[in-house]
Amino acid sequence: MAPRVLVIGPSSGLAEEFVLAAPAGWTFEGVGQRGAVHAADRYDAVHLVDARDMGPLEYAVRANGCDTVVSFLQEGDRQRCQEERPLPGQIPSGAAWDINVLATEAVGRAAVSEHKRVIVVSTDEIFPEGGGPAPESRNPLPWTENPSWYGGTWAEAESLLHRLRGSVAVLRVSALFGWNSHRECDCRLAGELGRRREGAPDRIQPTFVGDATRALRELVESPLTGRFHVALAGSIPREEFAAALRQALGGAAAPHTLAPERHPGLVPGRLAEAGFRPTSLPVALASLRGASES
Repeated sequence: MAPRVLVIGPSSGLAEEFVLAAPAGWTFEGVGQRGAVHAADRYDAVHLVDARDMGPLEYAVRANGCDTVVSFLQEGDRQRCQEERPLPGQIPSGAAWDINVLATEAVGRAAVSEHKRVIVVSTDEIFPEGGGPAPESRNPLPWTENPSWYGGTWAEAESLLHRLRGSVAVLRVSALFGWNSHRECDCRLAGELGRRREGAPDRIQPTFVGDATRALRELVESPLTGRFHVALAGSIPREEFAAALRQALGGAAAPHTLAPERHPGLVPGRLAEAGFRPTSLPVALASLRGASES
């Protein structure tokens, strides 16, 4: 039977790519409130629920016929996240904590209680600065110690999800880049990673959007549980990636500036054992060039 998927955060660019790339026969419902859902024609229904309103959010996850929940919820504004970081001893609060931690855990808790499989998109920023390529078995840095509050909130979310007794998978990605299929929305999901900050590692494994959507499909279609990484086939210097990206886009500067404070890089890990192979950089850039010329 083809999966019936509940998408949490359907206005996310990655959520849109995932839905558009899904095989024929898959059916979708959505839960979210922030932004237009450009792939709305692929959904049977989209329920308008504020992710910070836990009661309606949990009810929306429970009260549908979907067998799998894929959550793209996130507060990813790095500057806002850092501004919200609590002082030592303070109780955490703010958008990043409420959405990345509390709402994500509520989605997982509600899904598991209804025997639904749950897949959550996380980040490599859970690891400490300068950590280098990290195996899936490595423990994230606790939220109280992580220099990135964005990464710290996700480390706590992963910890809470890990305690749930059910079919739970976490997919960690690095800085996403690729092409968004709908011209009405922000089309170029590209990262300009040429900036270097003091103490930041000089190598990175960015995640091609197509790889992330394929990895999500692998997880939806399989019984795999646990934490998984997805990234390009090999790590490259930031400067080399930025230059190649500019060249692939005809010399145009990428409209988004993604200059994370630190990216330790990701490895394919157990997804490779399941048959997943990430796109090589030349193939990914060729795909970008073709999209930019279409």
